[in-house]
Amino acid sequence: MSSLKPGSRVLVTGVTGYIGTHVADQLLKAGYVVIGTSRTASKAETVKKYFDATYGPGKFEIYEAGDLQQAGVFDDAVKDVEAIAHVASPVIFSAKDPFADVINPAVKGTLSLLNSAHKYGKHVKHVVVTSSVASIMDPNKPSDYVYSEADWNDEAIKTIQRQVERGDTFEGPIAYRASKNEAERAIWKFRDENQPSFTLATILPSFVFGAILPPPTTTQAVDATSTPKALINYYTGESQDPTFSTGSSSFVNVVDVAVAHVLALQNAQKTNGQRYITSQGAFTNQEVVDILRREYPDRQNIIAKGEPGKYKRPTVTVDGSKVTRELGLQYTDFETVVLQTIECVKHLY
Repeated sequence: MSSLKPGSRVLVTGVTGYIGTHVADQLLKAGYVVIGTSRTASKAETVKKYFDATYGPGKFEIYEAGDLQQAGVFDDAVKDVEAIAHVASPVIFSAKDPFADVINPAVKGTLSLLNSAHKYGKHVKHVVVTSSVASIMDPNKPSDYVYSEADWNDEAIKTIQRQVERGDTFEGPIAYRASKNEAERAIWKFRDENQPSFTLATILPSFVFGAILPPPTTTQAVDATSTPKALINYYTGESQDPTFSTGSSSFVNVVDVAVAHVLALQNAQKTNGQRYITSQGAFTNQEVVDILRREYPDRQNIIAKGEPGKYKRPTVTVDGSKVTRELGLQYTDFETVVLQTIECVKHLY
């Protein structure tokens, strides 16, 4: 039996973000009432109109949160909810200051939410937090290493600290990885020190692809989603190098990530204190262009060709099987993910 009954009120932070919107969608689909936080209410109006049209009015509400780093911004939001999905976190790769712009906001925003839930969330039973495989992938590991939930990327913050101390130009992606690692470390430290009455679990997605919600009506809306844009750029011809790869090049469908959040809340006694990687497997961009050229033959003069069928995947892998073994999550195959990503935006290009 689910530990979260249908009709329960669930708070979703960062509801206008790519993953946050899908988490809200899957919670609504499962019969819950969702309260979504947004820095400003106006920013979430498009999302609200979409959910009202899909699930009927009264199922989705907006909570205007303001600056998530400020202590107390969630105090009122947590008072009448039974569960929380904390998805909000900065995704910035071109920050000027790694601590002020990326790392501190991620840590402070997470602790702000947890402290509010601990102090004022008298009905809160379960909290699930979106982390990332960035918090486990240490570049010092061997090239054939298989990452699991037991791993941590503590090296990222050390690298950023060294770069800042020397006055070197810091690397944006490393600052992002450090922010995810430090925010998740802060979660478990909070749990150990405060022993909250609510359960805690984290979800660690790899590269997230799939359809955008609400369905985008402008290319600007597409540009705001970082990882799907990487696939879409091959469809538009903006990217022409199918040999490009980064990290483990592991992927997951955004819907699968959202479902994992719901499953973690519904099985909270099992998931309490657990981390769950969501990653279906590795991919190459050559596979992307092969799929696109086959499915959209009228665009073969736009989509890069590369070397069809030549898939040289990175040897570093991420093991996302725990969430399937323990919670029953079934992953979406890569071709379906690619086509879902493109089908929701192709009318714009």
